[in-house]
Amino acid sequence: MNDKQLIKDAKLCTRWALALTFILIFAFPGVMFVTGYNYSLQFFQGWTYLAFIWLLTAGIYTAVRPWVEYFLEKKRSENV
Repeated sequence: MNDKQLIKDAKLCTRWALALTFILIFAFPGVMFVTGYNYSLQFFQGWTYLAFIWLLTAGIYTAVRPWVEYFLEKKRSENV
């Protein structure tokens, strides 16, 4: 993979990470705060479960994806 593609992918990933962080941490709760929503225990538990599921999904994807790419690349090189 060349350097230009890596830089392009890094910029794309950084933009997505910053946008999702802004939306999930600031924008969504901020709108609820401005409208005067009262946070309940049930809402907080749901928010916590959602964050935990997101964390697990992101962690598993981050851990598994390089292995999948490695094995696919290995399979391609064996077929050539």
